[in-house]
Amino acid sequence: MSSLLSTFSCCFWWFLLGALLGWLLHHLLRGMHSTPSVQQVHTPAPVAKMAEPVVSAPVVRAVEPTQPAAPIVAAIDLAAAKAAGFALKNANDLTIVEGIGPKINELFTNAGIKTFAQLASATVPQMRKILDDGGSRFRIANPSTWAQQGALAAANKWTELKKLQDELSGGLKK
Repeated sequence: MSSLLSTFSCCFWWFLLGALLGWLLHHLLRGMHSTPSVQQVHTPAPVAKMAEPVVSAPVVRAVEPTQPAAPIVAAIDLAAAKAAGFALKNANDLTIVEGIGPKINELFTNAGIKTFAQLASATVPQMRKILDDGGSRFRIANPSTWAQQGALAAANKWTELKKLQDELSGGLKK
């Protein structure tokens, strides 16, 4: 019985020490995160009334030069694309470009390149940055001919695009 009592008394002191340390830490940490109980209210000073109204000079705006009209983009001819051997999922399916798969298409779409015309106007460094931002798995992709392929697709030159792609392997000349 005395061994049971000594075991219990030992555990009791450890329990009491743990409870006191927990309480102490709780109060110390709560003081760091508490907000002040008294809030100061800032009221703006009264504004003096104006004796007379202020008259300003008329605003003169410079005439901005008109920007040139955006180039007219031809609608994508899906029938001609199909006749040339392309299976487009939609009018601007970038995956038909040699070297662009579904994941790279998703990267380009998220970066704002959604059409063949936008792909045609993108530079190789811009496309490389999009690929680099996508992660290391896209480093192997080479966008050197993608703008050219996008321009042919945007212009509905499907037979020329097919001929170019026959000369490519993974977007590179064979």
